[in-house]
Amino acid sequence: MNRRWVGCLIGCLVLTAAGGYTFSLVAATPEEALRQTFSCPGKPSVEAKNFQVLTTRKWSKGIVAVYRGVCPDDDKPTFANEKKEPKEVLGYRAMRRIGMEWYLSSSGSHQSQKSKSSKTVSAKLIDYGVNRASVKGKDRHTVLYGQVLSPQVSAIEATFNNGKSLRDESPDGMFAIVATGATGVCDIRVFGYDNQILQREELISPNSPGKDGNTCQPISGQL
Repeated sequence: MNRRWVGCLIGCLVLTAAGGYTFSLVAATPEEALRQTFSCPGKPSVEAKNFQVLTTRKWSKGIVAVYRGVCPDDDKPTFANEKKEPKEVLGYRAMRRIGMEWYLSSSGSHQSQKSKSSKTVSAKLIDYGVNRASVKGKDRHTVLYGQVLSPQVSAIEATFNNGKSLRDESPDGMFAIVATGATGVCDIRVFGYDNQILQREELISPNSPGKDGNTCQPISGQL
């Protein structure tokens, strides 16, 4: 992606969300669509505060943006005098272009690893979320998005259950990968600067039956 275009787009998008709790599914520009209000996970009527778009990527049907926001902590406190801190959430919004208009294709979010204990964060090289989406049975795609937690990481690669392997070099410490036609992620590989695999996580068992014939192959067959 052209770095100047990315910088300009992010500059336009790093805004505090304002307005109501609903957004239009149609917009004239991707900037207009992406700066609409984001909701907290599982709470469509609660607006995420301190909304900030962190990066954008192109995908085959448009653009996808990774964002950060803050949501209230509804967990019961462990101690009576414990102060509850807001939870930081990480999310994405994928937009697709049809003609001259931009439509929301999918979105998702999860509690950020930075909101959890330092011990949990130190054991992880990346903080990620996976979302499977389809629009009225069409435009099926799976999104892997997140942020890098360690300076040792240079790239993230994922194999999807439609056989596609896609990679994000993560030049800005973030990543977003959209696989059209996929219904899940087989495994995620985290690479260091020597292109060696630092971490590998299998999300779907090999040859597990999937919808529409999508299955994962054994890891040995992917190397």
